[in-house]
Amino acid sequence: MKYIIFALTLVVSGTVNAAVHVRDALIESVYCGYVDTYDMCSILFTSDTVLHEKEGSCHTLPAKRMQFKVDTPIGQSLLSLALTAYTTKARVEVYARDKCTIYPGLSDVNFITIK
Repeated sequence: MKYIIFALTLVVSGTVNAAVHVRDALIESVYCGYVDTYDMCSILFTSDTVLHEKEGSCHTLPAKRMQFKVDTPIGQSLLSLALTAYTTKARVEVYARDKCTIYPGLSDVNFITIK
């Protein structure tokens, strides 16, 4: 069982490391609204998004921004974390998914860590 957990950890860390991330950044702004059929929010960072060497990544725009859907419980949690980091001016690390489902060229948020 512990080998399965270890293998899953390696797979997840490889997936995270193969995506877009922002490290040690402040959240400059947060906006929410409707895009097509999505209830979504977008986060603007003070640092550039860093694209890991992954061929075929959907994050193609030179933007300091990532987005997420807020019509799910995890989306509402991400919004809460983003607003907390914004209001307290706490630094964050944000990793993206390898999907751009809300807007072509901008990655969807996978998780936010407040430092």
